[in-house]
Amino acid sequence: MRSRRVVYALMTSVVCLWGGAFIAIRILVRDASPYTVTLLRFVLTTAGLLVTLALVRPEKRRLEPRDRGALVLIAVTGVGVYHLALNYGEQYVSASVAALIVASFPVMVAIGSRLVLDERITRTKWTGIGLALLGVVILVLWGTPGAELSIEFGAAVTALAPLAWTVYTIAGKPLVAKYGALRLTTWAMGLGTLLVTPFAIGPTLADLPGLSLSDWGWLAFLAFLCSTYAYTIWLYALDVLEASELAVWIYLVPLLSLVWAAVVLDETPTAYALIGGAMVLGGVILTQRVASRVEASARVDQGR
Repeated sequence: MRSRRVVYALMTSVVCLWGGAFIAIRILVRDASPYTVTLLRFVLTTAGLLVTLALVRPEKRRLEPRDRGALVLIAVTGVGVYHLALNYGEQYVSASVAALIVASFPVMVAIGSRLVLDERITRTKWTGIGLALLGVVILVLWGTPGAELSIEFGAAVTALAPLAWTVYTIAGKPLVAKYGALRLTTWAMGLGTLLVTPFAIGPTLADLPGLSLSDWGWLAFLAFLCSTYAYTIWLYALDVLEASELAVWIYLVPLLSLVWAAVVLDETPTAYALIGGAMVLGGVILTQRVASRVEASARVDQGR
């Protein structure tokens, strides 16, 4: 069995990158449409995945006909719905507020994985999820200078993103064990890119002449690090951890977004940010470490 410690190390790198993704998207949608950002990001992502697939050469597996519908579902939700909703929403809400909205994802996954995957969500896990969610609320509403959460169309559209990623995660769980993380990610991102292209090609061609070298740098960051690498690791981790366990890692993203904002945008974190960040870390530790030990102890007791 793959080491959970390895997965934890890999997921730490992923959430560090995703913390910067909200900043990158916020910068990019100033110069380009959400369609342009989505299409260019995933054209580059798919190219990176195909190169990686050619170099790694995992065991070949043909897609079974019964899994085609599920692949289309994760392609549509993982590329089209999630990223168009997030990119559109960040034109109207701050990066930190967008991160708060996306932070509803672990709760959605916990409920969805219980209903669809029949995962057992213990009281300890629910406590960790709740503590981390409360920490995110404090972190964003009081720990982020100038952040406001208003119920408007942009925020409502952004709320589609965690719902889409919930579907992507739950639908992808049975597939990753069968086809492998790298191959499944390549299929999903490639198909998702093809499905988005007819809607995005017009705005993309119009925006191309206005993109700066800095914009291309942020696109490369989003494509090769936040997508090619991070999405593959996400599905790899999904094969090791339960969906509800993995989802809690998303709570670290708003905290790390503050770190990125401090470095890139020269914003200073407040005392509330430190309090909220501590609660987020506590919730993730409670869900990942304490809950797994409690479950292991319970299994030993049952075996006696």
